[in-house]
Amino acid sequence: MMLRRLKLNQMCGRAINITSRHLSTQTHLEGLNGPQRQAVTFPPRTSLQILAGPGTGKTRVLTSRVAELILSHSYPPSSICAVTFTRKAAREMKERLHGYLGVDPTEELKLGTFHSVCANYLRTYGPMVHVGPNFLIWDDEECALVIKYIAECLHAGFVKNFPATDIYEMFSTVKERAKTDTENGVEKIIEEELNHMMMGEYINSTLNNPLYDLNLMLRLFSAYSRVLRECNALDFTDLLSKGLDLFRAAPWAQEVSRLKHVLVDEFQDTSSLQYLIVKEFFKATEGSISVVGDPDQSIYGWRGADNKVFKQMRQDLPQTQVIYLEENYRSTASNIAVAIDIISQDTSRPPKTLSTSRTPNGPKPLKRGFPITAEEDIFIVEAINRLIVRSDGLINYGDCAILFRSNYSASAFSKKLREAGIPNRQLPELTLNDRDEVKNLLAFLRLAINNAHTPMLIRAMKGPLGVQDKVITNLIGRSIKHGITLFSTLERLENGIDHDTSPSSIAATRLLIQVLGHLRYLIQGGASPVELIHYIIEATNYHHYLMKEPKLYSWRDWSVQQTLKYARNFKGGSGSSMSSVMAFFDFMRDLSRVNDLNTGTRNDGYSMLPVPGRNVYFI
Repeated sequence: MMLRRLKLNQMCGRAINITSRHLSTQTHLEGLNGPQRQAVTFPPRTSLQILAGPGTGKTRVLTSRVAELILSHSYPPSSICAVTFTRKAAREMKERLHGYLGVDPTEELKLGTFHSVCANYLRTYGPMVHVGPNFLIWDDEECALVIKYIAECLHAGFVKNFPATDIYEMFSTVKERAKTDTENGVEKIIEEELNHMMMGEYINSTLNNPLYDLNLMLRLFSAYSRVLRECNALDFTDLLSKGLDLFRAAPWAQEVSRLKHVLVDEFQDTSSLQYLIVKEFFKATEGSISVVGDPDQSIYGWRGADNKVFKQMRQDLPQTQVIYLEENYRSTASNIAVAIDIISQDTSRPPKTLSTSRTPNGPKPLKRGFPITAEEDIFIVEAINRLIVRSDGLINYGDCAILFRSNYSASAFSKKLREAGIPNRQLPELTLNDRDEVKNLLAFLRLAINNAHTPMLIRAMKGPLGVQDKVITNLIGRSIKHGITLFSTLERLENGIDHDTSPSSIAATRLLIQVLGHLRYLIQGGASPVELIHYIIEATNYHHYLMKEPKLYSWRDWSVQQTLKYARNFKGGSGSSMSSVMAFFDFMRDLSRVNDLNTGTRNDGYSMLPVPGRNVYFI
């Protein structure tokens, strides 16, 4: 295959003639530079890679290409699938497309992350790959919580030396490798990953260490898989794995076979399993695919992403063409020059450059080294104060950012900034929906919809109802033993089938079942989200639970009141009360970031972690 950089004059004979288009259909082309327009108007029945450096307008190009396919080539919106890396990127694309296409056509698009696209297909066609209807999706935190309690059930002393989050990440890797590594079975993969985890986290450990127990880890993996299955739940890797199974059965899944073009954003962060899904899209669309990304910006290698995916795609689709977006609209020339000098040391990267006409010069980056962290801290604090004073009001704290290699470093330095009188906020900030008192409150509502949601059941029991950890562990052990859900185990307890539990735990169980039963009754009667939440607060004496941490009560109560405020003003959902509750969950999940938790300010706080700013410090 001969791969060449496409120039505008090379495309003249093949480009779509836009002069005959009605002006109303050209909005998506306005303001595009030459290479951007070339990428947007590239013939649709081809495979295209758009290599876009930082700040080159790749999101605009991807969005405009979707509009181009619909407005200029009459592609039905439902025949286009656009995959983004984050929900935020999907929302941004959808908002832009509303302006180009209108609301109705945009809503027909298959637009979302790999996980959400797979989930949407599985909602319709899941039974084809043995996924039950109304399946649950457990996020990373929920899965780690379940693994923690299962490990306790198994008396896994060895496993206790690893955080549950690490074990969950290992299990995710095992599941992904089981799909992509056809030579090794699950047991062999678990052994390899366990060895890697032990050597990586505990350098002084050896494989002869008595803590090392492969059989125990195999039992834990089996029990975790069984709990997911009994609860009709999928974790994030399961979504991709089952999605792949479904797409491989494309002749049965009519919606997949109807696709005419697929677009993938942030292609450099595609994992091996996600790439297998992309390959199924190749087949469904006969190679009609556009991917956007930058090998230099691949940052997710730790979870399976490989920037060599661009090369792999060109091998799988030899007719693939490449367009380069190399004009940066975000950075100064001096910053770009430094970045290019650094990344050019990677000799395996594709030869490409980056330039800007926005600010030809600009302040030059400063590199300083320090023998100890304390000196580095002092330098940055002094530099910040000096910058604010000398700018005479032109620059404030909100124009600046500090980037760290770890959250721990950011938290420690945030304290030092506050001690120096410098307001700051650490990103990413918590959303209201991230706070325990809100999660535990909404757990009851989620359980009323589906009582098989074991992580939510644990939250409800441990938090507001005050059930002890050892009791929850015992109950989960029984559910695994009997092959039933945790909620079914609670019903056995209430019905007197099981007895050896404390009276307080039995009372908590009865209250929980009573509350959930009444919530379902209220939902069937058309109660609104705010009415349901008010009932939960009253029925569980929720404020008594909040008072268990007196110093935090005012803040925790504020979070609950804010949740009630959002529920009161929530207008989403249509039809049944059930659909309104589900829409409210989506609304809460997508809440914008709460105002700064450290200083109470958002516009004048020095930003910690990766955000754009006039003045950025790397530590």
